Order: sequence, then structure tokens, then C-alpha cells
Amino acid sequence: RVIKSPEEIDVLRYVCKISSDAHKVIMRNVRPGMSEFQAESLFKHYCYAVGGCRHVSYTCICGSGHNSSILHYGHAGAPNNRVLKDGDM
Repeated sequence: RVIKSPEEIDVLRYVCKISSDAHKVIMRNVRPGMSEFQAESLFKHYCYAVGGCRHVSYTCICGSGHNSSILHYGHAGAPNNRVLKDGDM
């Protein structure tokens, strides 16, 4: 829908802030030796535990190195299990 109620706009602002803050947590905490799925778990944990969200609206794409350029990398058919190396992010 093009037109949102004030309550819907408030919810959208809130979840955008949670998502943005979760990305910052990942940037501050990823280290060489971690796997991509561990980076994804940081994102989900923040959204669930800190943001109070029960679901995320999109599948996390936590590709590193050459995987970071693959669109929709990390789905069930191609798990994001690569180990991060120094300089990947």
C-alpha cells in the first residue's frame, strides 16, 4: 500500500532502526575465524533479544569474501558456512 497509517509508519521506523543497529553489531563483532552463519546469528540475536522482534522480514545475506557478491547467497541450498578471513569484510 502507498498510504500508511501513523501507527504503521511508527512500526516501520522502529524495525528499520532495529535492523540498522543489528548491522552495526555485526560490523563491531565479526572477526577472522568466525563463520558467516555466526555473523548471521549476531544479527538475528539482536533483532530477537534486543529489538523484541519475533521474526525478521528477510533472509540474512551474510556472505564474506567472494561470497559477498553473490545475490541471495546463504539460502538453505547453499549454506553460509564459509569461515571469515582477515580482510573479507
